[in-house]
Amino acid sequence: MNPVRFLVLTLIYGFLAACDSKEPYNLQGKAGDIGDSMEHCRAFLKHLLPSDAYVYIDSASSRETVEYFDIFLDIQDNEQEGHAQCRVNKRGLITHHSIRDFRQKRRSFQ
Repeated sequence: MNPVRFLVLTLIYGFLAACDSKEPYNLQGKAGDIGDSMEHCRAFLKHLLPSDAYVYIDSASSRETVEYFDIFLDIQDNEQEGHAQCRVNKRGLITHHSIRDFRQKRRSFQ
């Protein structure tokens, strides 16, 4: 392969990869009550999803156990609706998340 062509392709690939990436989200949040965990989980999902997605907390389904908070959310954009779950331990760390019935149009998930 021509060295110039290789360099150009490498630069294009690097530029495209940089454009699609976001800053990493700090999974450690404020350790408090279930309300703090709900807001932390909501902010995390807003960071993951495209900017046109709406994230609503399902406070009736969200619950607290001795070890963690299970937070359930509804998500939607102009074309689809889905659900998300986030588990936050009592120290404020997001230990698990899942998104269902919602396909992102970018690289992160489908």
